[in-house]
Amino acid sequence: MRRNLGTIFLAVVLAFTGCSADRDNPDVTMTGVWTLRKVIFPTGYTLTYPNAQGYTRCKIYDSDSTFYHAELLSVGSETMVIPLEMERYTLIHDSSDTLLVENGRFMMHFRLTDDTTYTVYNNLEQELWTRTDNMSEKRRQEICDIVRNNIGSCVDDAKNFIFSTSEKRLQEENRKMLYITVILALVAILLITNTRHIVKKNRAMRRELELINEQNRLRPQPVTQAIKMVEQEFFSSPYYRTLRSRIENGETLKESDWEELEEKIKPVYPHFTSRLHNLHNMSLHEFQVCLLLKINIPPSQIASVLCKEVSSISSTRSRLYCKVFGKKGSSKEWDAFIATL
Repeated sequence: MRRNLGTIFLAVVLAFTGCSADRDNPDVTMTGVWTLRKVIFPTGYTLTYPNAQGYTRCKIYDSDSTFYHAELLSVGSETMVIPLEMERYTLIHDSSDTLLVENGRFMMHFRLTDDTTYTVYNNLEQELWTRTDNMSEKRRQEICDIVRNNIGSCVDDAKNFIFSTSEKRLQEENRKMLYITVILALVAILLITNTRHIVKKNRAMRRELELINEQNRLRPQPVTQAIKMVEQEFFSSPYYRTLRSRIENGETLKESDWEELEEKIKPVYPHFTSRLHNLHNMSLHEFQVCLLLKINIPPSQIASVLCKEVSSISSTRSRLYCKVFGKKGSSKEWDAFIATL
């Protein structure tokens, strides 16, 4: 009977005052997260929250006129959420007062101090609530879900819900470990793939070197004599004498000169270019050094043609020997190898 009278009274109040709500207090908004900070009793005694046991209360007001009420208990780095109620709320305004109606029956005098603080007068007690802006949307949604799903389910103390910052840190660490594991796995795959490529390349280089040695060892005498005759013709040709004179005079070679040189030595050394590239992925500088070595240009003149220091040309030759043979060697050892190609 008392509940019915409260409902009838609320309907009457709404009928007489509801039309002026937006006009008189247009800026009042409840939407957001509010926590209880203080309760002042008629005797003047004041309770502050969180209290000595770590308890406080939280109300989340949604824009759809639904509020979620829960008790929060902080224990160290953990927060316990105790669901209390999920109900509808309404603000009723008239020219002299504002009422906060919760559950459709509890009407409390309401005063919004500013956007961050409101006070309600409930049974002669004053409750001071403050807006909380530092609660993440995820945490807010978790609290609403807990209240929504557990009201009326006889939740006991053993069935309270705990959010632990240490648990969050553990989840974050697990995520980081997963990322690190994935990255390490990718790096391992790349290393294995690269190692296989290097092994495969080294085997191909060894086979090419064995083939070169075998061909040089088994080359018939008439073939050797024919190669020497072709070489003599090349080194006594007008083309070679002109090129040698230009190099001795310190001229640099154009791109067309390099292309012509490569074409001129093909009939003399048919397999020279292909064997070089099979043994090592030559850079343009390395290949040009080898071309000039093959036509008996001394290192000092090679350095002049390529605008490099003589020491740089020596380093290139010894580095090529190390890459092809897999061991340290001198620049002269590389020159001797070039002579066999």
